[in-house]
Amino acid sequence: MHSDHADEVASLWEAFARKENDRVPISFACDEQVWLKVSGHGFKEFYMQPEIHLEVQLKGKLWFAEQVRGDMRPGLPDVWTVQPQHWMEEDEFFGCEIAYQENDYAWGKPLDLEKEALLDHLSGLDADERVRRNSAFRLYTALKDLAQGMAFRDRPVAVARPGGSTQGPFTKAAEIRGLEQICIDLYEDPDFARRLLEIVTEKTIERIKAWHRATCGEEPALPSEGGFGFCDDSIQMLGVSQYEEFVVPCHERLYAAMGTGPRSLHLCGRSMQHYRTLKERLGVVSLDGPGPFVDHGYYLEALGPDFTIWGQTDHSVLAQGSPEQIEAMMQGILTSAAKRPGRFALMGFITRDTPLENIRLCYESCRRNGRIESVPASPGDPS
Repeated sequence: MHSDHADEVASLWEAFARKENDRVPISFACDEQVWLKVSGHGFKEFYMQPEIHLEVQLKGKLWFAEQVRGDMRPGLPDVWTVQPQHWMEEDEFFGCEIAYQENDYAWGKPLDLEKEALLDHLSGLDADERVRRNSAFRLYTALKDLAQGMAFRDRPVAVARPGGSTQGPFTKAAEIRGLEQICIDLYEDPDFARRLLEIVTEKTIERIKAWHRATCGEEPALPSEGGFGFCDDSIQMLGVSQYEEFVVPCHERLYAAMGTGPRSLHLCGRSMQHYRTLKERLGVVSLDGPGPFVDHGYYLEALGPDFTIWGQTDHSVLAQGSPEQIEAMMQGILTSAAKRPGRFALMGFITRDTPLENIRLCYESCRRNGRIESVPASPGDPS
């Protein structure tokens, strides 16, 4: 059974790469909120205790491999790859106090500094020192020691280094300053907001390079010839003119520093107003994250034949929806205009409340409704 499904999945993604797939692929993913439920641990101990961190990831990944069926390679992996799950690593790098919770994700508190003091603080950060003092670096080194020579279910365990990308210059600036306050800054003191974003961007680049030095022992060869992608979910708060004035230069600086290959971006939320700018000003060719509220078919047409969208299901419907609601969701996403070979794929994010039956229903619905009969005609403007 695994062998047949493995062959099907491999063939599907090979065809997707050639833009010849006959159905839309859908994969599934989860993070520590599911792993912790499976393993019986809490968030705080997961972030702070390396032995538990390793146990939780391995048990969670085993559960996922055995229980979740989608267009992912089935069965156990050849190597269990563990990477520190420490979402607050960047906030800690910038000096934010981290709030650890027992039953939910940790988060960074805004820095309580006046404008000039904040800029001085950020400008003075020593990236190499900040990385080596970071909780995520200590977790990484501890995991490397624990996994040395380790096997789990007769397969070796490898630890991947963190710190190779970012959750986004604007998102980090918003967390450092406070979401509401940075919006006020953009209006009342645009010069300060611009300086803040410039410094956060430069320190982000320094931070990525410092992680490479700390974990690989050598200077990174940047920009690389490969592509580069990152997230910046908070730009959904901005209008087009604000994004182009304040954030596009930061995104361009980051892309240019990291690589010369294809550019991608992850955006959750209602950020459709920025899609054209991303393509035309920044040369982004792959967008990850647009949910079912986006007219995927329209944007695939509008942004051209070399643009790819990795869409997502509605995670609340996946977790709590009835079979009828899941079917309606998938039919709404999988329009004829969206089903373009090699340019549209889906992902369903599994929360701790998502029943396995709903994952199965979602996958089967995608297999039915995601069949591609022909290249669609140009859709109309959704507005």
